[in-house]
Amino acid sequence: MLEFEHLIQINDPKQLHIPVLSREDLWAGLVMRAKFPEQFNPAISSRLEQISDNHFIRYIAVADTELRDAVRLQHLQEISTRIEVSETEKVNGKQPRFQAESLTRIEEPEPGYLFVRFMYRRDSANELGGMDVDEYLKSAYVVNDRDAIAMIRQLIAAGWPEPN
Repeated sequence: MLEFEHLIQINDPKQLHIPVLSREDLWAGLVMRAKFPEQFNPAISSRLEQISDNHFIRYIAVADTELRDAVRLQHLQEISTRIEVSETEKVNGKQPRFQAESLTRIEEPEPGYLFVRFMYRRDSANELGGMDVDEYLKSAYVVNDRDAIAMIRQLIAAGWPEPN
């Protein structure tokens, strides 16, 4: 099992050259990433089934594979995502291809200091005697999350264009 987390600092009142993001804007950007992941990664496509204001099912297509994620929002706090078995797979008694879940949490240890903690838990991709794929995945998660925060900053600066 791969379990990994990392932290990205968003605001530091001592670093005046870095634009300050409000918790609300940061939250809106993180929710946009959860609802429209293709805006952050053009190699995928997605569609949603809204369950409630704070819960939806997200289908992500990558090449010829489609993943079904349950996404839950805790307003202004955190987003949890878990790969689920589709209804078709349930009927056929199949298990998901692999287990994976993530948690994206906004933290504010002191007023004005915002961070985002990204936590990942998934089946290991390593094979005995093979390449350490898990270490590659950890690096990819960090790069992907840093790029997402940079994109959120750009979207906020541009006035929040609507997703395509």
